[in-house]
Amino acid sequence: MKKWKKLLACLLAGLMALAVFTACDGSAGVPIGSKHSDASSAKALCEQLGMTYSEELSDKAYSIANWVSATSVSCSANTNKTELYRVGNANDIAKTSLLQRKYATAFESMGMGIYGSDEDFVPGFYIDTDLDSRKDYIRFVLPKDGIVTDTMKSAAAGKTKLGVAYVVNEGVRYAVVLLG
Repeated sequence: MKKWKKLLACLLAGLMALAVFTACDGSAGVPIGSKHSDASSAKALCEQLGMTYSEELSDKAYSIANWVSATSVSCSANTNKTELYRVGNANDIAKTSLLQRKYATAFESMGMGIYGSDEDFVPGFYIDTDLDSRKDYIRFVLPKDGIVTDTMKSAAAGKTKLGVAYVVNEGVRYAVVLLG
């Protein structure tokens, strides 16, 4: 009997661990995930913003998309599915760097990967660093694919290259755009 209880406890613990690592998505068990840009989606966005495509920036955008989808329990789409929100922790270095527009330093300190120089790119999505009383939280706001936001337009000023990757939630693609 004790062996069965131990086995049942292990199975339950395994199921709970699996539930933690399964992404939040209401669509037929398909988890939220990241996706590289395809040629047509990147071309359309480049044409809308007057940019040239950058594979290097797209690889960096894909790392951010992975970070967004990795803890999908903190993701939510607005009711019209035109934006996806990802709330995450940001240490003091990350928050200070975001406020100073040192995005590579901020993203690296948040564990998203290696991004290089702070002058290499700016995000074309909105980053909210002022979430009420939760001083160690930030929120990324990703627009639905095909939508050019004011944030993208202002980030594009003086830039010539564009990279894009996507977070896919319930079959809808949300763009992670980087401009350099």
